[in-house]
Amino acid sequence: MSRQDNKDANKKLTGTALFYSLIAKARELDAIVLGRGDPDFDTPANIVEAANRAMQKDNLKPSPVEGLFDLRKAISDRVQRINGINVEPETGVVVTNGGQEAIMLMVLASIAAAGDEMIVPEPNYSTYNDALEFAGGKKAGIPTVLEQDFAVDPDLVEQAVSDRSAALLLVSPNNPTAAVIPTETMQKLVDIAERHDLIVLADDIYDQFIYDGGVHCSPQSLQAAKDRTLTLNAFSKAYAMTGWRLGWITGPPDLMQKVKTIKASVSGPANVVAQHAGIEALTGPQDALEDMKARYVRRRKVVLEAFDAMGLKYGMPQGGQFIFGDVSHLGIDSVELAARILEEEHVLIYPGGAFAPESKYYVRVTFLQPEAKLREGLERMSKALSRMS
Repeated sequence: MSRQDNKDANKKLTGTALFYSLIAKARELDAIVLGRGDPDFDTPANIVEAANRAMQKDNLKPSPVEGLFDLRKAISDRVQRINGINVEPETGVVVTNGGQEAIMLMVLASIAAAGDEMIVPEPNYSTYNDALEFAGGKKAGIPTVLEQDFAVDPDLVEQAVSDRSAALLLVSPNNPTAAVIPTETMQKLVDIAERHDLIVLADDIYDQFIYDGGVHCSPQSLQAAKDRTLTLNAFSKAYAMTGWRLGWITGPPDLMQKVKTIKASVSGPANVVAQHAGIEALTGPQDALEDMKARYVRRRKVVLEAFDAMGLKYGMPQGGQFIFGDVSHLGIDSVELAARILEEEHVLIYPGGAFAPESKYYVRVTFLQPEAKLREGLERMSKALSRMS
């Protein structure tokens, strides 16, 4: 396929479909992947061993739809310890088939009727838009800007509330901007949700990756939101378990019953072997997680230095595993830019336009490669950009 054909094909795709198209092309080219959000680390050995032990049992019992009790108890303990969220394992936790299913379940549980609106700070993770469209809901997008490090403005959230508003999405650290919502701002946001009777959908999946002394605040830990919030998390980022497809949702019993009912009809319980691995991940040694966090700090510095050298502006990445940079000075749409860098230099970056139309002159670069490979990919990216300047 020619460059023009690739360009035309990609222009027809949006959101998640565009990402998967770029990933497929990257595999063909054996490209250095600096876009996708999958950790490059192996799953820690103790977690794999726990799965092996589970598979060797003579009578590996099936799981209830909401997940094994021991895993739900471990999740309940974890969110209390790390996030300040208090839920009962019997009624406040549902184990999911990864974070992707958790997104769909949360959106379906919060959108009661076609046309209900979800307030979404943008740019944001594309799957939320896909899930909202599937549920028949509408998006009320509010902008965040680079000059303010993509901070969520509570005044804009308040202005976006209408008589169709049903839910407020809060992803912190945000994907793709890596912005973290400070506790003071989070309090203002959940106060808005309480005042207008909105369900809060909270995405805490990057809560273990906060930089420069920042603090993560879970909306569900705040009094105004504890009885109206569904919180997502997963094992993929913190424990390098992307292929295991294991995540969770916590929330108040009434909302969690909706989540459980939808899950029972859609997918049933998560894989029981993966659940045994998840128990070990949460209750076993945390050395591997701490090592990953230390490496990400060093890698983040590498990417920041490379972006500075390339003259790219960016919002300071306060959390997560990526950086969102402005390439508007090139005058090239980010979808075309990503396709050209992939074709010319065999490096995959993600176009910002796939996260939100208003971000079509931004790119997301992750630091999920060993430092040597990360540096090589950034050098190749720099070469491609220099030819376009």
